[in-house]
Amino acid sequence: MKRTSLTLMTAGLLTGSLVLFSATGCETTQRAERETASMDDSHSAIESSTVTMVVHGMGCPLCANNVDRQLKAMEGVRDASIDLGSGEVKVQLADENRPTRAQLARAIQDSGFTLTRIETP
Repeated sequence: MKRTSLTLMTAGLLTGSLVLFSATGCETTQRAERETASMDDSHSAIESSTVTMVVHGMGCPLCANNVDRQLKAMEGVRDASIDLGSGEVKVQLADENRPTRAQLARAIQDSGFTLTRIETP
C-alpha cells in the first residue's frame, strides 16, 4: 500500500515538474540575453540555399524543438537541423521566397535565444 502511494506521488511530482519546465523553459534560456548580432545586408533575401546560425542558450531538446518550430514555420525555410552541443542551427532554404538575415534573427529571438552569427557558404 505504501509503495503504491509513493509511486503515484513520485509520478505526480515528475509530471508537475515537466509541465512547469516546458512552460518556463530551461534556466539557460531564461539567462540568455535577447540581443541580436548586427549583420550586413540584414534586409536582403539570403542568396545561398543554406545558412548556419550559431545560437546561444539552447541547452535541452525542448529548446531545440522551439527553435525548430519557429524556423520551419517561416516562408522560405525547407528544413532545420540543430546541434545542441555546438549551438549550430543548419537551415536549408527554398529556391523562392528566401528569408532575410533579419527575419532569421527575429525567429531565433522569438524562440527566446540569442543569435550569435549567421554564416553563409
